[in-house]
Amino acid sequence: MSDQNLDEQKNIDVLEVFKTGSAEDKYEIINSLYSQELTEEHASALSGLIADEDKGIRNSVTMLMLATQNPSFPKYVVEYVKSKDISVRNLAGEILIKFGSASVDAIIQFDHENDDDNLKFIIDVLGLIGDQRAALFIMGILSGSENDNVILACIEALGNLRYEGSVDVLLLFYDRNELYKPTLVEALGKIGSREALQFLVSKFPNEDELTQYSILESLGNLGDIETFFFLLEQVNTISGPLVLPLITSISILKDRFNLDIPFDNRMKSLLMYTIKEGTLEHKKVAFNLIESFDDKDILFTCLNLVGEDYALDETIKSRIFRNTEYIYREIARVINSNPKNLRQILNLFSQTIAYINEFQIEVNVSILEIKGITQALSGLINNPDEEVRRSSMELLFILDPDTAFMFVDSMTQDENMWNRLRLVEVLEKFETEKIESVLQKLVNDEDEMVKDRALFVYNSRINNVSETKN
Repeated sequence: MSDQNLDEQKNIDVLEVFKTGSAEDKYEIINSLYSQELTEEHASALSGLIADEDKGIRNSVTMLMLATQNPSFPKYVVEYVKSKDISVRNLAGEILIKFGSASVDAIIQFDHENDDDNLKFIIDVLGLIGDQRAALFIMGILSGSENDNVILACIEALGNLRYEGSVDVLLLFYDRNELYKPTLVEALGKIGSREALQFLVSKFPNEDELTQYSILESLGNLGDIETFFFLLEQVNTISGPLVLPLITSISILKDRFNLDIPFDNRMKSLLMYTIKEGTLEHKKVAFNLIESFDDKDILFTCLNLVGEDYALDETIKSRIFRNTEYIYREIARVINSNPKNLRQILNLFSQTIAYINEFQIEVNVSILEIKGITQALSGLINNPDEEVRRSSMELLFILDPDTAFMFVDSMTQDENMWNRLRLVEVLEKFETEKIESVLQKLVNDEDEMVKDRALFVYNSRINNVSETKN
């Protein structure tokens, strides 16, 4: 038998295994094909395995397809868009998207059988691929379809393709159906033409709230300097959920054109609303618009958000480090409000004090304000949260050691061993005779680590006193 005939026989055997073989045989052959040049027959047969009953086989063949990137795969995979099994259908879509531009021709030529569900699906896939070669095909579907879901898919896809040639056509659909407006606005925002910008600004005043929300969102990406001032004009009239996209778009345009925003009471009110009611991303935007935390209401609100997100925490911390004395003025009120994030607030306060000490920043804080803070902290010595107790102890010794020593008996009886051990470490820094009686109690602690450390500190102190006398 010739080499060609042998190769043909091997192909027949492989294809037969794919049809009727066991899962183990299929796995073995799939793995062996990584190092081989795949034929058209292989591409067709392998594509059929994305509908295999064994999900492991589906995953294995998907990995092979993506690794080998054989250009024949998309034309076979696209046929499984018709599958009644939603998992197979979705897998076919994922593979086509990952093949990217190599899938476009196969999808356009695919016979969707005038099935609107199939048509919507492939348009969604083309939009996610983002290759403008699909634009004319999608516009043709948009012009001829009467199905709302298909039309919406076309509008969204043209936005994802950022195809400027579609703007005139998209504008024709704006008043055809209220259902289309939010998706149309988002698409026009992505495409970003001057014509679309002027159109949306002109439509804004007379639209319902949902469409206004979409327009405000789009104006950030679409807008120019004139749009920035248009948005500032809305500050005095907009309220409720519309505040969130308004603030976001103002921020985008402010950064893009290096502009300033007025920080008056109205703007403060909108930023406060955004910080309280917005998503995490909205809150980050609002914080970036706040140049200073020298406002008590803003600082109080910000401290209550510490701990939600690392990046947000860093933004809050950077602002507070630029206005260090204001946290001293508000921290007692925050602590007494018993916030759910008390642990994180105390940690931020500790970091602020460390920052002040490291850079020798002068802070104008009255004795009365310090007293208010220590009074609030002393109320936390028996807090149920062990970390809150530890932080309050540390802060008391930093801010007012005399007050801290008034509560030291409670500290020595803390149920958490690590807190008592930390107390020993804190006491080690003090020269006052007050610590001797405290150390004597801790020398008899039930925990060996606390006992040993307290004994070491106590003996070191006694030895130092003796050497001083000699």
